[in-house]
Amino acid sequence: MSHVWLDIPPERAVYGGLSTDHYPWTEVYTDLSQRSLFSGVLEVQQAGLVGRFVWVGGQVRGGHDQEGDLDVRTLPVTFARAQVSLSQMEPALAQLIWLCRDGEQIRLPLSWPNARDLLASRRFRGALLGQQVAGRQACSYWEDGRLLAGSLPQPGEALNTVVPRARYTHADLTAFWNEVLRASSSRMDLHVTWKQAATQLADEHPCLDPFAREVWLTNGALHADPELPIAELRAALQDQYRSMLDLSGVALRSVPMPEARAHPLWASSGLEE
Repeated sequence: MSHVWLDIPPERAVYGGLSTDHYPWTEVYTDLSQRSLFSGVLEVQQAGLVGRFVWVGGQVRGGHDQEGDLDVRTLPVTFARAQVSLSQMEPALAQLIWLCRDGEQIRLPLSWPNARDLLASRRFRGALLGQQVAGRQACSYWEDGRLLAGSLPQPGEALNTVVPRARYTHADLTAFWNEVLRASSSRMDLHVTWKQAATQLADEHPCLDPFAREVWLTNGALHADPELPIAELRAALQDQYRSMLDLSGVALRSVPMPEARAHPLWASSGLEE
């Protein structure tokens, strides 16, 4: 799995770019061991390869490069002659950086600073990214709708977010979408619009084909084959519901669904307005 590589707030740096030729790994490990309950990020670079390792409250969460996971125990071998940088930060920020490494990337419909109220109302947790301009990209970290650290976008910049990937089961996903559909039943005929949308999307999402019996609606309740890959199910349900809204001429903002909006899966549901 490709990892999201987010900028570390530069004001959190303890040291940067030290060569292990002069600051060997034994000294790096000794330094880390003496930092009581350390929370932060260790970054390493060598011959175009980069790695990142995260600690929270003295416990190593793990490590990764841009393509996969790395083992902190093999650092002296994998990065024998590296440039090493260390950043120290509060535990909440270090944990968020770790969770966002394989996060969901979602485009926001509002530019900066108009999106600030939306982030607050949704109690946004994740990273906020501005546009890339001349190699520069604003990157800030948010917890519960409040800014933790990082640089903010310029006024008018388009925005993307990176939110921690939800760890959920088929049951969690179907429960969330059943809540969405239940709330939507006052604005559309679920049976009719589900059938129409599923027919339109069957080529793109074969699991929606009524004859496949992998994802179906019975008496207003959503059901899914537990053998269906969860990523496929998630993508199909996103497109299915969006198509149902379009077919019904219903705006998402007009559907009262406070329970669904408060659900942990809302942020990664693709329903952000």
